[in-house]
Amino acid sequence: MPQPYIISLSSIPPRFAELNSTLNSLLAQTVPAERVILYLSRQYRRFPEWDGTPPDVPDGVEVRWVEEDFGPATKVLPAVRDFQGAGVDILFCDDDQVYRPILAERLLAARARRPNDVVAISGMQTYPAKSGARVSLRLPRRRFLWRTTNPRWQARRLWARALDRLGCAPYVQPPCRVTLRTGYADGFEGFMGVMVSPSFFPEEVFDIPDFAWPVDDVWLSGHVTRKGHGIWVIGGLFEPMLTPIRKPSHLDHTALNQNAIGGVGRNDANLETIRFFQATYDIWT
Repeated sequence: MPQPYIISLSSIPPRFAELNSTLNSLLAQTVPAERVILYLSRQYRRFPEWDGTPPDVPDGVEVRWVEEDFGPATKVLPAVRDFQGAGVDILFCDDDQVYRPILAERLLAARARRPNDVVAISGMQTYPAKSGARVSLRLPRRRFLWRTTNPRWQARRLWARALDRLGCAPYVQPPCRVTLRTGYADGFEGFMGVMVSPSFFPEEVFDIPDFAWPVDDVWLSGHVTRKGHGIWVIGGLFEPMLTPIRKPSHLDHTALNQNAIGGVGRNDANLETIRFFQATYDIWT
């Protein structure tokens, strides 16, 4: 019997109308979740004008309201509280992807083999050292598969761009395998799907400083790392394709990766958060 698990995600008001393709893909997993929960904040820091109207969701999706606005970390932090000690794993993901039906099946299989690790479909490879070269690296390292050297994917991308320019269909980046060899990475990228035990997170994860608020992946990865858990990335060359289909909202004006929050760009916020963990917890050194 596979480990029981729940699916947790969040969303923002401008994306409510386009949620169902994501939610339906999560309901269609070959190993069904105990629950699929959409966590929504009562108020959104980025969208103060929102009138509080919730989205319509398919049957089988539970909406839970959260008093705090944890930013993008709302996709998992309320579930960590709700399911602490419940004996379930959490699969968390984003609202701007359509997920493959075997996503949970593959994550569960990897978690069974690596019960002390977080398992992810995509990872942030190696964070920069404070000075000199990094010395604290978990091995073996995940090996990235570069899109620039994948001619078949490049052809599909150019075709999608052409259809967009001709007005036939909005551009959506074609899915592409991102991992050549499974292995450890410094951080996970939540948008492709991550599975974790709620017990991997310490209480301090809920106290998000302003500089880390927009960059949940580094913030969450840092806390599981300092508790001694590795981040294992699956989906290598001889495994099934697990990359989800990106929706246009992944790169539109609503996306955090396209915005500077408080005048700080994403790369700078990531780096400040990395430096915080290096200085405070002596990880990623």
